[in-house]
Amino acid sequence: MKNKHFILVIILLIAGSVLAGCNNNRDKAKDDKEDVKQAAQDLKDEQTQFEREWQQFKNEAELKISENEKRINDFKAEIQKTSAKFKSKYANRVLTLEQKNIELKKMINNYTYEGKDNWKEFKQEFNSNMDSVGTALNDIFAKKD
Repeated sequence: MKNKHFILVIILLIAGSVLAGCNNNRDKAKDDKEDVKQAAQDLKDEQTQFEREWQQFKNEAELKISENEKRINDFKAEIQKTSAKFKSKYANRVLTLEQKNIELKKMINNYTYEGKDNWKEFKQEFNSNMDSVGTALNDIFAKKD
């Protein structure tokens, strides 16, 4: 009789442990679902933030590129009115800067988002290239004879 009670108690303990384990798994599943929802929301927020930042960056870049184009075209017009010596001195520089400006326009139009790190790297490289074109244009305007 004692063995029967002992076995019954053991069976009840095992059944209780199994049922308690199932509840823990349900709680973990609920927590996992919440974590997935939160991660999806974070991703959506990051994408929205990138899109705003991208649009602002692109607008500013396009404005700078168009300003560079205007300055290059103005300088080309000035070159046509000057001596052959002046033309030969600056024509190649202006063409080189015009080509770099075209490359910047292609870079900005062809960019696709590939993550936060790549975005930061792209911005840094693009701004560096934009600054070098702007500086070179300023130098040409400052040195023109």
